[in-house]
Amino acid sequence: MTMILDVKFDEFTKEYAERDRGYSYRSVLEDMADAARDFAWAGLGLVDDGTGEPLEYWTDGWYYNCDCRENFIRVNSESTLAAFMDAGVETYEWRGWIVWDASNPAGYEIARSVSSSLADYPCLDDERLSSLEWDNACAMIDDWYTLPEGVEAADVVREMPEVPFCSNCSSCDVEEGLASLGYSQCMDCSSWIKTGEYPSDRVCYSCAEREQEGSCECIPSYVDGLRHMSLYPTASDLREIQRGCETCYPVRWPHGGAKLGV
Repeated sequence: MTMILDVKFDEFTKEYAERDRGYSYRSVLEDMADAARDFAWAGLGLVDDGTGEPLEYWTDGWYYNCDCRENFIRVNSESTLAAFMDAGVETYEWRGWIVWDASNPAGYEIARSVSSSLADYPCLDDERLSSLEWDNACAMIDDWYTLPEGVEAADVVREMPEVPFCSNCSSCDVEEGLASLGYSQCMDCSSWIKTGEYPSDRVCYSCAEREQEGSCECIPSYVDGLRHMSLYPTASDLREIQRGCETCYPVRWPHGGAKLGV
């Protein structure tokens, strides 16, 4: 334990300050001592993140990384701060790092334990990490997609083979998830419709009704019948209805194209 300007430092903090950073070892510790005095502490310590660097402090609003890195920073910071709090050791953010009151003996074992755990495994709380990945996946779907009425982002994530862990580094196969829920996209406008096991070339009611010729009721009547059964027409269904309609046929196929399968 070293004392400079009546401030105590743990071994990792001393070792980190001793590295060549373009200014003297003495000045680094003096900066830390100034910080300790600002916090009204008699000591200051850093936490080794398992790689020999100080453990980062996470706070809402500081976001500079991909989710896949930011989530680890957040989980490890939250877990470490909670451990210090439970032990009655004061902490603070300094230069983006977690610093703790090194005059409190209880902090030494916590800092050592955190460093040892992170040296073996990069996350202090897998359950919390999974929760953040789930929340981020739901937020990503809400931001990027317009889901069918009554379908929540969480419903889609449950159908995915795995939860997307990062909005920048991982794919988010919403189409596959919605297909598992029985939805497909209208072949004309790409809106999602509940087609069950029979997606084929089905179209939504609005697109189907736009196929109406003049005041002929063949298409609206057909669509209304399907709507009452919660079914959707296919493009080929609509074509066949109009081929058999005395009003629509000569308008849509004035040259008899329907007879040739056009």
